[in-house]
Amino acid sequence: MKVTLRTEGGLAYFPGMTKSHVLDSTSLSPQEVKELQRLLDKVRVFDHSRPSKHTCRGADQMHYMLTVDDGANHYSLQVCDPVQDPQIKALLSFVKDRLRVKKE
Repeated sequence: MKVTLRTEGGLAYFPGMTKSHVLDSTSLSPQEVKELQRLLDKVRVFDHSRPSKHTCRGADQMHYMLTVDDGANHYSLQVCDPVQDPQIKALLSFVKDRLRVKKE
């Protein structure tokens, strides 16, 4: 499974300079894979009746595009800061933390 996180917006945003970061589940421990799946299930990321895009207002607001591909399913979810949904917030935090560790 691959989870791609793209962040746009914010005070120092330059269009065209954003970069997507990919978290591949093969780089995670079995416990982390289980936690990732639990978080995805809580967010109902593959439930296509769930709105995939939230309205973002404000020029300086951060936007997060989270794309999940497990081979059989592909889904994208866009949210804005501040993230209100606690399940989405937990998923974003998990992905950002793992991407930060991967960079170091």
